[in-house]
Amino acid sequence: MLQAIRDRAQGIFAWIMLILIGVPFGLWGIQNYMDTGKEKPAAVVNGHEIFDREVNQAYERSLTSLMGIDFDEKQLRQETLERLVQEEVLVQSAEDESLTIGDAEMRGFVQSLPYFQTDGKFDKDKYKALLSSQGMNPEQFTAQVRRALVMEQYQKGILDSAFATQDQVDALIRLRNQEREIEYATVPLKPSTRAFADTEIEAYYREHLADFRNPEKVSIEYVVLALEDLAKEVQIGEDELRRQYEEHKANFGTEERRKLSHILIPVEDAAADPAALAKAKALRERLAKGEDFAKVAQEASGDPVSAKQGGDLGFMDKSAMEDSFAKAVAALQPGAVSEPVKTSFGYHLIKLTELVPAQIKPFDAVKAELLKTAQHNAAENKFYDLGQTLTEQAFEHPDSLEAAAQQLKLKIEQAGPFTREAGEGVATEEKVRTAAFSADVLNGRNSDPIELEGEKALVLRVKEHQPASDKPLAEVKDGILAKLRDEDARRETRKQADGLLQQVKAGKGFAEAAKGAGLAVNKPAIFKRGEDKLPAALVGAAFKTPRPQDGKPTPNSAELDTGEVAIFNLLTVKDGVPSATDPKETDSARQFLSRSLGQREFTAFAARLRELAEVKFKQPES
Repeated sequence: MLQAIRDRAQGIFAWIMLILIGVPFGLWGIQNYMDTGKEKPAAVVNGHEIFDREVNQAYERSLTSLMGIDFDEKQLRQETLERLVQEEVLVQSAEDESLTIGDAEMRGFVQSLPYFQTDGKFDKDKYKALLSSQGMNPEQFTAQVRRALVMEQYQKGILDSAFATQDQVDALIRLRNQEREIEYATVPLKPSTRAFADTEIEAYYREHLADFRNPEKVSIEYVVLALEDLAKEVQIGEDELRRQYEEHKANFGTEERRKLSHILIPVEDAAADPAALAKAKALRERLAKGEDFAKVAQEASGDPVSAKQGGDLGFMDKSAMEDSFAKAVAALQPGAVSEPVKTSFGYHLIKLTELVPAQIKPFDAVKAELLKTAQHNAAENKFYDLGQTLTEQAFEHPDSLEAAAQQLKLKIEQAGPFTREAGEGVATEEKVRTAAFSADVLNGRNSDPIELEGEKALVLRVKEHQPASDKPLAEVKDGILAKLRDEDARRETRKQADGLLQQVKAGKGFAEAAKGAGLAVNKPAIFKRGEDKLPAALVGAAFKTPRPQDGKPTPNSAELDTGEVAIFNLLTVKDGVPSATDPKETDSARQFLSRSLGQREFTAFAARLRELAEVKFKQPES
């Protein structure tokens, strides 16, 4: 449902639109609009208050992007508050510049949102009903969306003002297309045979205890409100289905298709019109006497593309024809040739070479599809109304799902246990896992309604919480031993490679040093950045190695993902040549640099606004 918004979302605009529209409509969060008169602000930005509930909502969204990553909760919450402060500073700055969005653009954008459409068209009743379910009126909603669009305008104004000079573009292309040549040898990883004492294994276990933990898990119970289930309960009569069939009959088949050929006699100006018409009539007479249309088209048509094909235009859509052309085509029978037809291009002789009649599926063939669509449309308003009820019941009875289940006649289901990173059934949904591990839900409260694919709303609560726990040493001992041996093997490989590298740096020939270690030297390889001819770590190290000086190769090494270590000589460096570059690549480089510079300028501009803003944070409670 949010795709139309996401398609337009960029940077700050993405955040604002998802806050203003995605959160309220996706979650039916009536608490977003409840009176906060008694709530103390978390921060005050130039007189504007930011409340804890706003920080909590933004914090929960941040958790989604950190699934499976360790983080400091206190630090993340503080960073979230600071981000909201920064965004408020930008909003105020845009308003100070008196940026505006016209009523026509505003109206067009709102009417394009899928939320407010039925069968692809803006539905005024649905618009009012949805806003009403949020405790909002159209004026409040449009004011918020207008503010978001102004912010997009403000950000783009700064980002789009950046530009890259030709010298900068040339420098980037030289780096992008740079080629490097190396010779290299690979020191293999040999299995470690060292025996490790139990004390060493235990020391490793204690030092890396965080790596040997059973992950935190939860089991949940939940209720799901599904539009599909509501739709199945809607009764639609056959008369209504037949009415909809007649209204939308064109959607249940293919339109008539006509394959055409033509001969064009161009008209350059008004003075040439009589001569062109006379030529068209003469050609028409030749065709009437039996001359082949394709040959005449090749000889006389002023349309060079179709003339080569004997005048063939293929199957043409009516929307691609001028009115006079379309009218003449509609009157033709297969094989017939029209009289001269005037268009803005000149005079045409048109031949209908093939007619594929329209094919409409009978009512019985589409009845089931019609019923499903009608039921879906009829159930939408009820779905949103019940979504409001679900929100209210979950909020008013935060310690149980019983009230919501009884009010809406929903079944309380169960899932889990599952972790923050993975689960089965409904827990495969990342939104569900994020909500289940949120602070409020872990503290025993119901979640806010969660919007799922297929127009479903789910509310959950934790049934059982299993905190993370340490695995016993006996359970992980074999894994630790394997890890210690792998580290030992890698250490010995690096030690051998470092010794060889020092020999080469001291002046010993590369081939001689490699031969002495029993290693084969790979022939010089030439490559660009990002190529996969060689291991990525080797390519990366080669491009970080200083250029050869005075014709002397630069030696270096790279540890590969396999644990092997490659020692190499950087032999030559050849920069890309901007003048020989494809114009498309030049344009791509210019756009990349402009975007990078624009983002840098915007970041610096935002930071300066933040420095100048008067910000007061809520004092911690003693």
